[in-house]
Amino acid sequence: MMSQMSHDVSDLSGEQAAVFPAVSRLESNADGPRHLRQVAQEARLEPERTVQALDQLTGELGLVVAMDGPWHPDFGPFYRVQSLR
Repeated sequence: MMSQMSHDVSDLSGEQAAVFPAVSRLESNADGPRHLRQVAQEARLEPERTVQALDQLTGELGLVVAMDGPWHPDFGPFYRVQSLR
C-alpha cells in the first residue's frame, strides 16, 4: 500500500515519474527512506539523472523531502515522500 502515491503525479516528466514512485516504494520497505544510490537503482536511472529529478521533486514540485541522517552522512541525505496535509 502506497498512500503517498495520492500526490498528483500525472504531470511529472519521465525521470520524475520514475524517481517519485521509487522513493515511495523504498520508503514503504522495512528499511525505510533511502539515499541517492538506492533511489537511482530502484528507478533504474543513472545517479546524475536521478539527482536532477530529485532536485526538481524536492524543490519546485515539493513532492519529496531530503532529510539529513546521522547514520551515514557520507551518503548524503535520504529521501522520503512529502506527507499530504
